[in-house]
Amino acid sequence: MQTSRVVLAVIVLLLAGCAEEDVPSVRWSQPGATYDQFVQDRDTCANQARERSQPFFVGGQRYAGRSDAVDSGLFFPCMAARGWRQDPKGFAPPPGEEFALSP
Repeated sequence: MQTSRVVLAVIVLLLAGCAEEDVPSVRWSQPGATYDQFVQDRDTCANQARERSQPFFVGGQRYAGRSDAVDSGLFFPCMAARGWRQDPKGFAPPPGEEFALSP
């Protein structure tokens, strides 16, 4: 089981290195919320996800994933806990503040 996780992590890293530079934006909505509330919650969740992201080791080599990516496994639940849901018609990130999401 542990070996398969390591293999999966290596594959994810290799694919992340081949990813395009365009970062698709996830849009969010919450009934009655303002854009300023969205930006504040998004920033809080992104910062928490970055702080809580744990590096992993393969063959003694330290990997922390992409430094410019936010861990989606931490970011999405944080946004949901604040009442946000993914919505293609919802709020988009401020221009220039998009970030990649890692698996």
